[in-house]
Amino acid sequence: MMLNPEAIPMGANGTEAAPDPNAALRFEDLTIDDDLPLLDRVVRYVRSGIALQRLVHVKMMADTANTVGTKQTMLRLIPLLPQLVIDSESIIRQHLASQLLPLCLTCMFGDDKNFHPNDDINNNSNVNNSKNKTHLKPRKYNEEGYRIVTNIMLNHMNTLIVDADVDVRKAASDALATLALYIKPEDVAPMILPIPLRLAHENKRGANHSMNNNNNNNN
Repeated sequence: MMLNPEAIPMGANGTEAAPDPNAALRFEDLTIDDDLPLLDRVVRYVRSGIALQRLVHVKMMADTANTVGTKQTMLRLIPLLPQLVIDSESIIRQHLASQLLPLCLTCMFGDDKNFHPNDDINNNSNVNNSKNKTHLKPRKYNEEGYRIVTNIMLNHMNTLIVDADVDVRKAASDALATLALYIKPEDVAPMILPIPLRLAHENKRGANHSMNNNNNNNN
């Protein structure tokens, strides 16, 4: 390939060369419309056909939720999750799993300006200590956000906890374990505990199946 005086790539016969599709893809990988508002940008690029763009903006979801608040998180970010949970790239699923907890907290507490996650855990971690019970901060749940967390977000965590990739499973498990500290105490047993109990049962069943196969092979 040669260049004419105007620096246009030329083919062997002197005509303008066809564009290199790989070069175009690399350029598109790095091209983001920075003029878009933060929420619009995240909504657009987590649905991009380019994995790098999806990854970058999945990692921005928690901060975006914190910025735009509960209502916009529920209306525009939560509906994006079903496709991301089954994204073909495991690294995207892994980072999505790490975003689920802060998304849940925004749904449940984003309207409460006095809510601070770390302080809330510290103040409520000694709930079994009767001396501290009178000092616990009352939690002001957004009821619609709470419904979304317990009916929708838990299902997404449940999907990621059984993901084929171990890093995805670990990130989802960590999110679920921490979420248990924030949901209503009466909901921990019926909504949170069945997930690890089911996994333990499946793991035990799988181990027994493997043992039976080994015994059959030895016989």
